[in-house]
Amino acid sequence: MRNMFGSLHALLPQLPAKADKSTIVDEAIKTIKTLEATLKRLQKQKMERIRGVILDSPIPVTAHQWQATGESSREAFMADQGKSWPSAASSELRFPQCFQTWSSPNVVVSVTGADAHINICAVTKPGLIAAIVYALEKHNLEVLSAHVSCDYFRSMFMIHAQANGAPDTFPEALPLEEIFKSAVEDIIPWIS
Repeated sequence: MRNMFGSLHALLPQLPAKADKSTIVDEAIKTIKTLEATLKRLQKQKMERIRGVILDSPIPVTAHQWQATGESSREAFMADQGKSWPSAASSELRFPQCFQTWSSPNVVVSVTGADAHINICAVTKPGLIAAIVYALEKHNLEVLSAHVSCDYFRSMFMIHAQANGAPDTFPEALPLEEIFKSAVEDIIPWIS
């Protein structure tokens, strides 16, 4: 039982080192209630954003102003900072796009808008990453990030790619999903 109170006390850094058990329990209850209220408020904000309701963005509060207002917790302060994100203040929130996913035996492609995540598992070969990047660049796709894991037998690539240029520039051009699929079709012979 003593260990449990010690663990609970460690989770409440605002308490003095020599706090009695009733103080620890009272502070734990207050912290839990504060966290529950913060969670409810954040869930409400999330639902409002999903519905497309734009919340009025207050002027960002500095740490000095936060201390002056007497906010009860660091969590409440951080939750309030989400209201001042520039994207919420400057433009309408769009309904989140969904991933469209295609797969073959060793490749999975998930596309949303101009971004794609490409996961590849292949036998380790020299020059394979260069061939993959070349195929993506050939289709005017920019590699934003790549994570490569390999051993003596296989290589795994996780690539975040983005289509360059606006899709409205050439309306007769292929849709972005087709561009990503075409790039992956060029990669498949290298990994087979």
